[in-house]
Amino acid sequence: MSLKKQAIGGVKWTTASTVIVSMLQLAQMSILARFLEPGDFGLMAIMMVVIGFSQAFQDMGISNAIIQRQEISHTQLSSLYWLNIAAGAVLTLIVIAIAPLVAMFYEEPRITSLMILLSSTFILVAIGNQYRVLCQKNMNFRTMEIINVSTSIVSLVVAAVMAYKGYGVLTLVCAMITQAALSSLLFLWIGLRYYHKPSLIYKHSELEGFYGFGMYQMGERSINYIGANADKVLIGKLVGVEAVGFYNLAWQLVIFPVSKINPIVNKIAFPLYSRIQSNPDALNRYYYIVVKALSLVTIPLLTFLIFFSDEIVEIVFGKGWSTTAEIIPILAVIGILRAVGNPGGAAILAKGRANIGFWWNLFWSSVIVLGLLISLSISPSLDTAIYVLLILYLTVGMLWHVVIKRYGEVSYRNIIKHLIRLCTIIFSIGFLVSTFVDIFNINSSFIKVIIGSLLCGTIYLLYLYILEKDFIYSLRK
Repeated sequence: MSLKKQAIGGVKWTTASTVIVSMLQLAQMSILARFLEPGDFGLMAIMMVVIGFSQAFQDMGISNAIIQRQEISHTQLSSLYWLNIAAGAVLTLIVIAIAPLVAMFYEEPRITSLMILLSSTFILVAIGNQYRVLCQKNMNFRTMEIINVSTSIVSLVVAAVMAYKGYGVLTLVCAMITQAALSSLLFLWIGLRYYHKPSLIYKHSELEGFYGFGMYQMGERSINYIGANADKVLIGKLVGVEAVGFYNLAWQLVIFPVSKINPIVNKIAFPLYSRIQSNPDALNRYYYIVVKALSLVTIPLLTFLIFFSDEIVEIVFGKGWSTTAEIIPILAVIGILRAVGNPGGAAILAKGRANIGFWWNLFWSSVIVLGLLISLSISPSLDTAIYVLLILYLTVGMLWHVVIKRYGEVSYRNIIKHLIRLCTIIFSIGFLVSTFVDIFNINSSFIKVIIGSLLCGTIYLLYLYILEKDFIYSLRK
């Protein structure tokens, strides 16, 4: 099968899976928000900061090195597999050891036992992680997405049953462990059957090239995670656990389309970019296509969320989440800025410049942590946090695109022209439609969202037909 057909097939499978998994996760959030308290979500968000940070060290940053390498031997794969298992075991022990300290820091004793339970995910993920990476390297997206959908269904069932029976925050923990265990076991079964069976061998000398790439990747992931989650850590400590619950659900709703749609292309883009890394013209062309395609989907969705945040929050989470609705518009603007910059990492990584991502994330994380720490120390509130984040993304965050342009060797002229036109039109549509709907004083949030989505969708489709028809046709072709 040609590279083009593999990429197109990957997009189709990943898109279908993302739509299904997104609906399942949205249903899970909606169900849990009706049974759990904001403090439960805040507690889980705080623990996931620790777990997520530790996951950056899960495979020593070597997974992407496996994809980036054109050739890799059985001995190297076997050595990497056992290294992954060892890393998972060490991380499990580390998280168990620090759990009481985290509980003491937040003055929340429940954290200790819950984090010990969550630590099991490191061993579980390590068992099948290499085979997930090999599926991606070989662009076997059909297998990957079938597993993603299947495990998401099981996770939803576990979460719904436990929430209904009143298990509280333990519901979130068990749902995560269930999905991690099932996914890893399925990838293990597929990998042993179709890829390779790891030998009982470990040769450090065979992995020298992987460590150089992997260490930068590991450092980039960990530092990037600090920058992305410093808000939750500092809000939880300086404002309160309940505030983190409101903030985290707002952020989850905002990044929902971004986190689901961006990977559709990025999952395929990295191995694709890696294959054409020596052809700057082709890489530049594909990057423009990726950014434009993602923006045509994510920006309209997030703009709609900005203008209909109150109604959407009431529909998804029910009553009692007004604080979440109030902060969504600002977070949605931040979500747009992140969505536009997200594809750049894959382009730089495909060039083998993992060090660039590392140093950028070190700088950006420092800016985020210092900005939030200083501002929240002076004025500890959710409003302070979100406005400081917005200012940082609009100013310092723009330097990321300078880095992409230089080291990814991409041109931004057409991208900037496209984004200015798209944002102007989309925000105008959102403002006009929301103003029009408000004239009728409709009490039902559901009806307002239906009418608003129909009007916005119709006008936007006209825009796509008139101004983006050739681009969409080229994608289909």
